[in-house]
Amino acid sequence: MVVYITRNIVARMRRNDGTDKGCIPLNPGKYVANKTNDGALEIMQDAGEPVYLLPLIWWEKMELGDILIAA
Repeated sequence: MVVYITRNIVARMRRNDGTDKGCIPLNPGKYVANKTNDGALEIMQDAGEPVYLLPLIWWEKMELGDILIAA
């Protein structure tokens, strides 16, 4: 799916081995994303590893208009 970020959002980074790598800001723009089995939104970046938004966070951000999803 395509995700549009309209305001800066802080997302969690996770290494490919599953360990936490801290937080990273996502700049406004267009991203490709997948929904994980646990309901998190996995946002792919051009460089580096994907970042994750937990379900509670990305639903709240959608309600505020900070994230728009085009399936």
